[in-house]
Amino acid sequence: MSNAVTPAEAIRPYTFESYGVSVRISSNRQDMIDEAAAVAQVSLLGLVKIIRKKKVDLHYQLDRVGRRYVFIQNREEITWGTSRRKFFKFFDSVIRASIGEYAPDRVFVHAGVVGWNGKAILLPADSFKGKSTMVAELVRRGAVYYSDDFAILDESGLVHAFPRHLSLRTEEFGEYKLTLDSIGGIAATEPMPVGLVLLTEYRKGAKWDPIVFTSGKGALEMIPYTLTFRNRPELSLRVLNNVASRAIIASSPRGNAIDFADVILNFVDKTVN
Repeated sequence: MSNAVTPAEAIRPYTFESYGVSVRISSNRQDMIDEAAAVAQVSLLGLVKIIRKKKVDLHYQLDRVGRRYVFIQNREEITWGTSRRKFFKFFDSVIRASIGEYAPDRVFVHAGVVGWNGKAILLPADSFKGKSTMVAELVRRGAVYYSDDFAILDESGLVHAFPRHLSLRTEEFGEYKLTLDSIGGIAATEPMPVGLVLLTEYRKGAKWDPIVFTSGKGALEMIPYTLTFRNRPELSLRVLNNVASRAIIASSPRGNAIDFADVILNFVDKTVN
């Protein structure tokens, strides 16, 4: 990567739109902008459109100051570091989450998603709770892959695919990417109605004992995982209520993902119409 400093008058910001959210990336160095643009393209699966716009929803200023990399969002300094790799890894996660927060006509829920017999299964969970591992096991059993990152819901409550490579972690190897081909998976191409929302996380020795919520309680249970709720609460509630009125919302701890995958698919077969 070049260390040459670009004259200020030659620096070209990168301005784009994704899911209706306008974003500008600026910097004191052109190479920082170019790398951020490449990261954004991959992070958002190429779903970006270059735009010409003065006022944007999100403005990232990614500066190189000596050995420090400084991250500024909408004029507020968020963090800084000295590792370029970690800096852009952080930007990769922030850009997706921020798009989810500002999306004007989509609701982003932090969840793994697969399709089974024409209905989507949503697995809302925080990071490091094993949702990607669970999604991978379901896909191995023939479920259609939608996402291990976000459930992206339109206003009618249909979930849309966001099929990034699955991101898994182990104590031995740390984080690694898993391709669909390596597990014989198929990526979804069409939106799908939600059949089951299952709030679950790994617990050693856990037994399958699902609690099924009412639609109102179920919608409330999904709010903590809904990124869009922060900036668009009315839209979020409308969509979550739409989903909860048609889907089963349940909660149960789970044991090993390999064993639990069959349990969850059997549950869907017996209870989801």
